[in-house]
Order: sequence, then C-alpha cells, then structure tokens
Amino acid sequence: MTYQVLPELELSANVRSDMYTQNIETRRGFGGTGVPGYTVGKYQNTEMNYELLAQYNKEFGDFSLNGTIGGNIFDRRYSYVYQATEGGLTTPGFYNIDASIDRPTTTSYLLRKQIRSGFAMASVGYQDTYFVEASIRNDNSSTLPEENNSYWYPSVSGSMVFSELTDWKPLTFGKLRASYAQAGSDLAPYQTSNFYTVGTVYNNINTLSVPNSLPNPNILPSFAHSYEIGVDLRFLNNRLGLDVTYYEQRNKDQIIDLDISGATGYSSRILNAGEITNNGIELSLTGTPVKTNNFRWDATLNLNRNRSEVVELHPGIDVYQYGSTTYSSVNSYLNSYEGEPFGSLVGQAYQRDEASGEILLDANNMPLYTDATHNFGSVLPDLTGGFQNNIQFGNFNLAAMIDFQKGGQFFSRSKMLAVRTGQDPITVATNSNGANVRDPLEEGGGVEVNGISAETGEEVNAFVDARSYYRNVLGRRIYEEWLYDASYIKLREVRLGYTFGPGLMEKLPFEAVNLAFIARNPAMLWQNAPEGIDPSEISTGSQDISWYESGQLISVRSYGLNLNITF
Repeated sequence: MTYQVLPELELSANVRSDMYTQNIETRRGFGGTGVPGYTVGKYQNTEMNYELLAQYNKEFGDFSLNGTIGGNIFDRRYSYVYQATEGGLTTPGFYNIDASIDRPTTTSYLLRKQIRSGFAMASVGYQDTYFVEASIRNDNSSTLPEENNSYWYPSVSGSMVFSELTDWKPLTFGKLRASYAQAGSDLAPYQTSNFYTVGTVYNNINTLSVPNSLPNPNILPSFAHSYEIGVDLRFLNNRLGLDVTYYEQRNKDQIIDLDISGATGYSSRILNAGEITNNGIELSLTGTPVKTNNFRWDATLNLNRNRSEVVELHPGIDVYQYGSTTYSSVNSYLNSYEGEPFGSLVGQAYQRDEASGEILLDANNMPLYTDATHNFGSVLPDLTGGFQNNIQFGNFNLAAMIDFQKGGQFFSRSKMLAVRTGQDPITVATNSNGANVRDPLEEGGGVEVNGISAETGEEVNAFVDARSYYRNVLGRRIYEEWLYDASYIKLREVRLGYTFGPGLMEKLPFEAVNLAFIARNPAMLWQNAPEGIDPSEISTGSQDISWYESGQLISVRSYGLNLNITF
C-alpha cells in the first residue's frame, strides 16, 4: 500500500509472509529386520515482516537528494509435535500411536523470535557525477539479553562517475566507488538463560534436563566490518565492460559454542570470541562480441578469489572445532587454527620418511598412519567463477551458464567404503604379476606396495594381502587416501527459447508469448574427483561449508518447458 503525500514524498506499508506446514509419517512393517513402528510429526513455520517506509526524492539545481526512513518488525514462530511408538506395534497394519506396545515417545517444541528495526538512508548527488550515501540501522532482538539487545550499525559510501568529466569517445561509462559498512547479528533463541527439556519417564515421573551448552546472560551481538573499493568501466557503447572490486571483511566477537570441561556439568559454552578476516578480488567482464540486425551474442565472465585468516580465537584457545565425523572409531575434523586459513581438514595420514617423503611400512609391509591430528589444509577453493552466454538469433534465444571452481578439497567416505567393502574396481585390479589382487600371495596375487621399512630404513617393494590392506588399513584408517580436489567445470543450465512474432499476437489476446526448453545440470564438463561424486553438489548437513561427503545422492539432471505469456 502506497500513499503520495507530496510530489517528493511517498509513504508505503508492506506485509510479507513466508510460511509452511509439514506433516511427516514413517511406517515400518512386520517381517523386516527392525522393530515395527510408526512415527508422525507436524512442523509449522511462520515468518512475518511488517514494514513502513517514507521515501523522499528531490532535486535542487545541480544537487539531488534521496532519503528513506522506516521501520520493520520481523516475527517468527516455529513449532513441531512429534510422536513415535516404542517396543513395536500391537497389530500388523495398524499404524497409529495407539498401537504402541510401550509408552510412546512424544516431543514438542516452540520457537519465538522477534526483531524490531529502525533505519534511515540518505543519498546526495551533484551534477550526476559525485554521490555520497549513508545509512544507519538499529535492531532490537528478542534473543539477546535485555541490556544488550539493541545494537546500531552504520554504512557510508561514495562514488564518482568520472566519465562525465571526459570526452574520450571509447569510454561510455566510468565510475569509482568506495564503501564501509557494519552488519550486526544476533543468535538463535534460548541461549541466554537456562531452560529445561522433558526427559524420559523414571518411576512413573517425568524427568527434566538442562541443555549441554551453558547459556550466557551477558552475550553481545557480533559485528562484521566490510571495506570495499571498485571501478566500473564500459566501452564502445556498452559493447565491452569491466567491473573490478577489492573487498575486506573483519568478523569480530563472533558468537560461538566453545568446548569446556565436562566437570562443569556442561560440554560447551556460548560466548563472544574470535576474529576472522576475508579479503579478495571480484572481477566481472562483460562483452557483446557479435551484434547485427538479426544476431546478438552477449557474454559475461565472473571471477572471485578470496583469502581468509583466523586472526584470533579466544585466550588460551588456538583451535576451534567446527565439525567432526566418525566411522569405525576413526575421526576426522573441520578445525580452525589461529594464524591459518579458515576451515582446515584434519584426520589420519600416512606416516612418511622425513628424508624421502615415502610411506613408512610396518613389519607386515602395511602402511603406518598418524593420529587424527594431521592438518591437510583449508577446504576453501582458490578461485570460483561463472561464464554466461546469451545468443539472440531472430526470434530464437539460446542461453548457457557454466560455473567452475579451482581448488578446495573434501573427504569422500563413499569412495573409502566402496574400497573397504570390495565394491570398487581397484579391489579386483590386475597387479604387476598379471594376477588378480584378490588371488593368494603364493599364486602371485596381492596388492603391490612401495615404501620405507620403519624398522630397517630400507626401501621395500612387496605384495600384501588385498583384504587386509583394503579392509583393515586403507579403507578404515588412512583418510589421506580419500581426500580429493574439489575443482570442476560444470554446465549448469541451458535454455533454448522462441518468442512468437507479432503476426500470431494479432490473433490472440496476448502481448507476447515465449516458449523455452530448459535443461538444468545437463553435464559435468570436467572434474578431478572420482566419477560419480559431484564436487559442486557436496553438502555437509546443515553446515555452511562443505568438507566431506558420505553416500552422496546422484546429482539430478532435469529437463522442462517454460511458457511465458504477457497480457
């Protein structure tokens, strides 16, 4: 809803909603390996935004003024109710909580969060050449302690359109810009004071338990400080463009869940700690290599190179664990260390001879391995980018998007388990004796190993039993063997469309009609990782950084038709 108060002043009010409801059932019948059972859950989430804005736009001779002042209320409510049978079902085919043999499990949860915000922005321009912008925002969050729940963060930027000051004909547009901004953030609900969760029934009495993480009633909001400079250039009537940006971001007083001694009765504590910096360069190159009356080709190349460093963690702490995974009592971790790049992958590696770097072998000629403390380096990529092409020929339009990544690494449990269980082709390979590696050693079989004897220091070339090698050592203990480069080049999307001409539109009540064939994820053009594992789709649970995969689902390639009608 908008209201024009004055020619220069407009008021507007908006209400936006995002909501969903999920009803999920699971059924396990009789006759299987597991206990028959039934579960049912209802999950509801509602997010509301109420916004009021006042916008003022006015020109005063060579000056222009644009201003905005407003407020927003963000309100979220999330709840679920979950029930599960225990001890099996009383009757085959009767999937109901009432069919639970033992007392059923019931769980309910309610989350409420509200952020009240006020903000103001102003932009002043002079002769359409010089611009200065500033903003200020205040958030009041319900998840922070009352004395710390109001926090301010400003931003300021300036730019100069220097193409207005020159008559150089090849230059169509040129702008220099610089900015500084702060961004504040809060934390999830219920982390500033103790609360109780309902536990199991003991002696016909419900038990209560406190969370494993110690709440912090003095927690502060965390802030990110961003600095940016850049230049935007366009040449030859926009046939060629270059946009270059250098940025630096400092995240201070991050809210983290830090491990503490179990003697306190808790396993971790919520606190403000650490400083992480990110800096890098973003480059965007645009061009129209071919342009005629009936044919046009537009292309855009984007590149991003980012570098991070964990500057500080917490007094007395030089390592912070972001995640871990365990299989067969062997662990791997995603850690951060002071003075090193963010996100180090840590696990068991080959023991190596210091002089030659070759693998050390034990008395049975099996590889030796380290503890789960070897740092394999950061999982973050060296370079990311995309290449977009759009070709217009008559009424036809062809668009293709390629994205790519150079560097980064991940641990593949899928590959490790395929080898350990004998399902990978290398477990049935032919060795240098011409025999299958699974054949007995006395018949020329076995896996050929090379290394240095840890006992004698002599070089070793020998054959070892394939089952012991793959199942007990390589497929369980040595994570170094299953680290893969995450580089790839992928054809992300192809779109071929046709816009029907004016002749057809005269006979129909439409202004325009476009029919397009779309293919998403049609092809992986190149990758370093083993076939069957898509490094562009790796996801590590709910974490915002991907560092291992375990039973990754095959990437989905989809095809469809899109009909766009304009009335």
